Amino acid sequence: MTRCLLLSILTPLALAQTAAFRAGIARVEITPAGSMTMYGYGSRKCSSDGTHDPLFAKVLVLEAGSARMALVTLDLGSIVSDSLRRRVAAELDIPTVLLAASHTHSGPAFLAPAGTGAGLPAISKEPSPYLLEIEQKIFDAIRRAASSLFPARLGVGRGSLQLGYNRLLLRDDGRARALFDNLQRIPYGPVDPEYVLLRVDDAEGAPRALLVHYAAHSVVLGSTNCKYSADYPGVLQTRVEAAIAGVQCMFVQGGAGDINPLFQGRKGVDADDFAVVETMGRLLADAVVKTAGPLRTAPPERPSLSAIGEVIPFAGRWEPGRTLDVGITTVLLNGDIAIAAVPGEPHHRLQTYWKTHADAPVPLFYGYTYSSGGVWPGYLPDLRTAAYGGYGADVTTSVEIGAAERIMERHRINLYRLRGMWRDKPGLP
Repeated sequence: MTRCLLLSILTPLALAQTAAFRAGIARVEITPAGSMTMYGYGSRKCSSDGTHDPLFAKVLVLEAGSARMALVTLDLGSIVSDSLRRRVAAELDIPTVLLAASHTHSGPAFLAPAGTGAGLPAISKEPSPYLLEIEQKIFDAIRRAASSLFPARLGVGRGSLQLGYNRLLLRDDGRARALFDNLQRIPYGPVDPEYVLLRVDDAEGAPRALLVHYAAHSVVLGSTNCKYSADYPGVLQTRVEAAIAGVQCMFVQGGAGDINPLFQGRKGVDADDFAVVETMGRLLADAVVKTAGPLRTAPPERPSLSAIGEVIPFAGRWEPGRTLDVGITTVLLNGDIAIAAVPGEPHHRLQTYWKTHADAPVPLFYGYTYSSGGVWPGYLPDLRTAAYGGYGADVTTSVEIGAAERIMERHRINLYRLRGMWRDKPGLP
């Protein structure tokens, strides 16, 4: 394995500047057939005892000339699958694959722990049957999407709706601690309340895919829930698809590591708790539909697609002799949409940093997204949050202090590389 100066592996992908822009979509249900241990909540005392609403993997393949990428949104808590990424590249000629988990805590747990660090799933030496099953299902869905490409138009929309609160509250001792339950719905901050929409239409202007990017933990359902559910992102997607004919709605989680939902079902009664899920999902869906409706889409003027995948080794925060390899991917789409894909649970300040510092008209921060190898790094707090502590800030963290800032710095460096800004010699004085 070759490493460059900053202990990273760069994998630049092809760039297409003049060809037509095309897209393809597909979906597949990934609800487990039987009972499994459920994801998240160490206090949960039950395995799954049924399904409230199905879990899906949804695929969007984008193509510009010879360059292609696949974005897969998943109703799962987390995902790690380097074998799937490599297989898609080898057999389907799609070198960039973003596996974006919604982080629902009502999905199955199926990844083996990567070590002693809390909340750090990774590839098992003996993958679970469920992981092998969904890898095949996702591969087949990507293949179907890639074999049914259509000329595509793009449009971007934005709105703001605060449905989350910052759960790390500063206490009297000067340290932060988490407030997991907020039944009074007090909008503690800071948060990033913005949702960003990426709409993909066909050549006739008919909506085919709508990506909804928002940052709030998918934990409306609490630890007493024992049924598979996509939580509020599932309600969002179902309602948007019902409201916009022919569209495939896909949810991409943002920097939600320190953001909990304002709406929480904590009664331990299915009917009551799922009603709260429905409320939060409906509120977001209504806002999304209102924003998406008047969006104008157009064929990109200069269709292009390029990406850099990189694996960065970090020391363990509490185990300095340990190394954690973290894979990231930076994507530049049509010269103006810049995606920073980060695995694990990044805090919201990483998202706002990317929006402020990415030198591109449309900066998108995709958290909980596995892309270029390595492990699931768990929580990724910014320096300030790490210093004040609390759950996901020092408790349950695994990677070294400053890892989040280094990741974002690499994204910026890679974005400028994709824009052709780094030269092999100095410019004019």
